[in-house]
Amino acid sequence: MTSLRRLVDIFLYFGEMFLAPLIALVLFEMSPLGPVESALLTVAGIVTWTLAEYSFHRVVLHHFAPTQHRVHHANPGKPVLSIFWQIWVCFAVVYFLAGDAFLAGSLVAYAWYLFIHHCTHHSVGRLPAFLTKNHNGHHKFATRNFGVTTSLWDHVFGTVLR
Repeated sequence: MTSLRRLVDIFLYFGEMFLAPLIALVLFEMSPLGPVESALLTVAGIVTWTLAEYSFHRVVLHHFAPTQHRVHHANPGKPVLSIFWQIWVCFAVVYFLAGDAFLAGSLVAYAWYLFIHHCTHHSVGRLPAFLTKNHNGHHKFATRNFGVTTSLWDHVFGTVLR
């Protein structure tokens, strides 16, 4: 990979990590709902993101695109940007279906996902051990621990590595 391409990859990845929470703040402020309703919808957006993250990882990446995802498992330090624009299209759809505050929560959770995923491969010491252990377990046993930011859905659906 050329150094220019690597620079673009880094800019996109970290740009998303910083842009998503900024957009979330604007969306939260734009919400026409009261603070309590907005906060509840933001939490709902966060929880929904974690379920979407788990589902997409388990179903799409491991069943419908396993070859491409195996590349990530083989080279976990390499940025995965092949689904960059699709995620933002999904966020646009979520905005029209669920509104400002819900999308704000989803964007905050997405930024957290990007941070966690990056740290598990590049800066392990920045994370609590349980997050690193959970994700590294997935890379060793690809049929377990599909959640990156939380093991909640792995517990719910029986895919947690014991």
